[in-house]
Amino acid sequence: MIHLFRHAGDGVVLSRTGRAAASAGLAALALAGLAAPAGAVTRTTTTINGFVVDRVVWTDSAGLKRSVSLKKQGSGNAGNGGYAIQMTYQIKTKAGPIKPVRLNAQNGEGFGYFVSHERERAFTNLPKPNLPPTIAWQIFNTDDSPLGRGFPVTTTYVPGPGKLSVNFTLNYRRAGTIAATTVDPNTGLDSPKLDPNPALYKLYDVPVTITWRFQDGRDFPRIINEMNLVNIPGPDRISVDLRAPYGKLDFDSGDNPINRVQWADRYEFRTLSAPAGITRNTPWVWSIRNTKSRYVALTAGKYEMGLIEPFTFRTTRTTDGYSEGRSKTSATYNGGNGCPFQNQKLPCDYEWAYQSAQYELPYDNPNGVTTSEKLAWGSTPFYGTSLPSSYDGTTAAPLKGFPADKKIRYAVCVAVGLATSGGFVRGKAVGGGDYNCAD
Repeated sequence: MIHLFRHAGDGVVLSRTGRAAASAGLAALALAGLAAPAGAVTRTTTTINGFVVDRVVWTDSAGLKRSVSLKKQGSGNAGNGGYAIQMTYQIKTKAGPIKPVRLNAQNGEGFGYFVSHERERAFTNLPKPNLPPTIAWQIFNTDDSPLGRGFPVTTTYVPGPGKLSVNFTLNYRRAGTIAATTVDPNTGLDSPKLDPNPALYKLYDVPVTITWRFQDGRDFPRIINEMNLVNIPGPDRISVDLRAPYGKLDFDSGDNPINRVQWADRYEFRTLSAPAGITRNTPWVWSIRNTKSRYVALTAGKYEMGLIEPFTFRTTRTTDGYSEGRSKTSATYNGGNGCPFQNQKLPCDYEWAYQSAQYELPYDNPNGVTTSEKLAWGSTPFYGTSLPSSYDGTTAAPLKGFPADKKIRYAVCVAVGLATSGGFVRGKAVGGGDYNCAD
């Protein structure tokens, strides 16, 4: 299978004289009909939820404070760094007071790290028949989709006027062949099948850079993911997908079940009404042509969290994998019988365009719900190959699986806010423009 709050450090503390001068200056701007100048994006080292972090604070489009706390490598922290363990923002209520919203990581989790899954391969025989048919498991007995938070990172900072970039670099591992192999473009399978002789395989170091960009006056940070194939001699040694940014933050500040999943690739997908929470038997629609941007979003309680690619779909930087459900509804997919390989009305887990609730819903109860708020990107599993296209179930979409500069690069914006009937994240994706996202 192809598978808010106000916080110490939010502002600058001025002397009594400084406060008076600042107030006078702002008053003059207001009288002149001019907006106050954009403030700086600040970074401070502090402790959040028991971890030492770089806490980045900026002012959003509503003039309210937002923050992201990025776990530092070392500094006495257990494990590795390079991802968010908290995000905060504020909401102006109709009654007037400003409501703080805090998204926290739980149980050692976090959000924004790198993950990539190896494509399942066709071997002449399986040395380990009880393990997945990937090179990583069959040859090296190691995880074929390791979590990026398991790797140490090096951190650099690039400040700019009203902006800040935080770069995390790590060496990811990808299992592959030493010599180039061939994929049948009609089946997506290795042809000829792979010989499981360990001498024919290698674990490659794959440098990955994750850049968080913040901008004063914009609501959402941008995450740029770059996978560098510099250590791989050529195409058709590895075959992988792209799921970064990946992880979990408790975006509804509670234990509310996921009650809506939405996304857009070539078509828009949404689960239908499920106020008590979606289940594996929730009806859905994936048949509306998408003329705007890619996105994926989860709703729980009154809140949403999602990812938006800040370009229109026709200029998308990633290519989709295969799905029989694409362009269909729960009534037309497999004759209305749901996934042919799982007990569910939803598309098969591996067919979802993006990773989110499909692996979080219980498998032993098709009518069970989940409170797990995992969110990630998704793509075809043929990155690293020379295939010119990847069939998504409706269209053979162009693929640049092994670029000339050996760098696979794409960006998404992390959107959070109050849920709306049509979808808060969807509204931002459809709105286009600058997407209220950092450049």
